[in-house]
Amino acid sequence: MRLEIHHWIPHHNMIIFSCFYFCQENNIEFDIQMNPAVSWNGVVLYFNNFTYYLDYSDDSSFLDDPKKYHYYFKRSLRISDVKENVYPLNFQANYSYKSLFLLTKFKGNDLVNKANRIEIIRSLDYFNAFTNSSHNAMDIRKLPKNVSDNQGRVIFYTRLWNPDNHIDPDEKERRRLQNEFRIESCRIIKKHFEKVLVGLFPDGLSSKLAPDLLLDAKQTSIKEYYKVLKKSDIGIADDGLKDTPGWKIGEYLLFGKAVISTPLNVAVDNFEEHINYEKLSSRSSYLELPDKIDYLLKDKKYLEMGNNNLNWSNEYLHPKNYIKRIFSVTKNSNHPFFDCNF
Repeated sequence: MRLEIHHWIPHHNMIIFSCFYFCQENNIEFDIQMNPAVSWNGVVLYFNNFTYYLDYSDDSSFLDDPKKYHYYFKRSLRISDVKENVYPLNFQANYSYKSLFLLTKFKGNDLVNKANRIEIIRSLDYFNAFTNSSHNAMDIRKLPKNVSDNQGRVIFYTRLWNPDNHIDPDEKERRRLQNEFRIESCRIIKKHFEKVLVGLFPDGLSSKLAPDLLLDAKQTSIKEYYKVLKKSDIGIADDGLKDTPGWKIGEYLLFGKAVISTPLNVAVDNFEEHINYEKLSSRSSYLELPDKIDYLLKDKKYLEMGNNNLNWSNEYLHPKNYIKRIFSVTKNSNHPFFDCNF
């Protein structure tokens, strides 16, 4: 199996570590190469005489032409864009697996390439000593195996995006609405419920717009965030940039949490309202949050949804099935490695 990337960025972690996991489990040689012709948020996967393009862009626009590959998988895929060889990548999550060992699969010149430096340092930070996103903290083996009951605690750790930092008027308005939703959601949740973990990443913009909601900077590292996520039951999510889901939903699912989200505008396999998530009517409808939360709290419905989502994430996001699912979807399943059980 061979992966080609432009250079190593967080968008690639899910596919890199999943392929590494798959190859480790099945005794397959794993090769990763830098290719400047590949888009920053894209990956080309070669296996069993097939080529797969994996598009991890936040944008619904295609990074490359699907006709150039046997199969094209896209994260932010509009339902109207699903066609012959184009499939959804579902949600994205940032995780790792045996990160120190993974580094042995990189060539020497790639290990010293400045473009790869941040992710390599995160891989080396085994004791979570000097990075906010140590790959050791993200290790898939540390994920909960079962859903725990934290008495209905709600979590929404989020950040703001400055509209002034973008020249496009539509993106400016999108960010304004996004910021309004995130600020007012935190406030209304804090007002109506006691057991909550909500707040904003502390930067200049959030300090100006919502100083009452700032998180302690120490709480924003991956290690600390995952600690509080484990102690939560209901996760709030909203559209990220480009009107597509951010990474937050994938994290909620991997940790077995119930989800309340603004409308999903992309194709996602078997992810159903009232089973996997509760849907707000619009990206600005933060006033609906108390009723949605109360619905999940009644008779502890959040536990049933959390179990549904832990099962869904095992099937679609966890590296034990992530690559198998890609190969099974494309009907490249006549190989014994692809005898999928989901």
